[in-house]
Amino acid sequence: MTHLELFHGLVDAGMRMRYGNKPSRTALLRVLWEKKHIIDADYVDYYLMAFWLFHHYAKSKNIGFWARGAMPSSIICFCLGITEIDPIKYGLHSVRFVNEKLPNFLFDIEASRFDEFKKGAEELLQANAGDYDIAAIKACLLKEDVKLGERMRITYLTPVEYLSRKHERPLPENLDDELARYALKSPETMDLYEAYIQQPSTFDSLIYQEQMLDILKETFHAGSIQANQIRIAIQRGETEHVETYKKELFADLKDITPEEAETAWRRLTSNPRASLKAHAVSHVIAKYKFATDWDK
Repeated sequence: MTHLELFHGLVDAGMRMRYGNKPSRTALLRVLWEKKHIIDADYVDYYLMAFWLFHHYAKSKNIGFWARGAMPSSIICFCLGITEIDPIKYGLHSVRFVNEKLPNFLFDIEASRFDEFKKGAEELLQANAGDYDIAAIKACLLKEDVKLGERMRITYLTPVEYLSRKHERPLPENLDDELARYALKSPETMDLYEAYIQQPSTFDSLIYQEQMLDILKETFHAGSIQANQIRIAIQRGETEHVETYKKELFADLKDITPEEAETAWRRLTSNPRASLKAHAVSHVIAKYKFATDWDK
């Protein structure tokens, strides 16, 4: 069996596990879109090794781990069992993790067993050295870039204490308010945070990068890659590029008037500091899954 055949088999089995024998059209299209980009970019081995290291090895040893960053945006990561967050349920976009860049796999690892996991991961990688590009995979999955005296949160694998204190609580029916508060509570967006706290029901500024992608795709019919490029330009403050994108989109409006398009564009650009919802979802759900003390 080739690596590609194995990849297809594991993802398809994961689809049945996560969504049953009749997954929605949305889920099917998301998986097909992600598969195409992963295969075209030649990242199949990275996803396979993430599966072996985390879903297979860590779970078989009962070593706690939790995916963070943009990883929960990927339905294939969800199908492979290396994240427990359903991106469709929370309105996350594949392109925030699956794109032309090398996958940025970020995991928190149970602190008391971190050394054990690293040792086992090294042994597993060496055992597969004949079949995989181990040097490249180690750079992707096991990279460490730690300055002396600083916490390891700048790393790809982070030993954390909370994973060893598993006291799961049920999620509230509606996480929206908690997610918004977390996403806005940073020095860069404290003005928006205060506005949200005062009148959440009438708050109309963008909170998440995913909302930017929603507007670009649903209102302006931009493709996933193009929408992400425009989001990046807005967030980097690349004024000339943003204006060029706007002219292109406004020249081909569908189903809306120029006035409606202007209203949508103002909302699109209302918060260039918009947070990644995938990160907020991962952080907030971890509070309940592991009963952490983060931001009570």
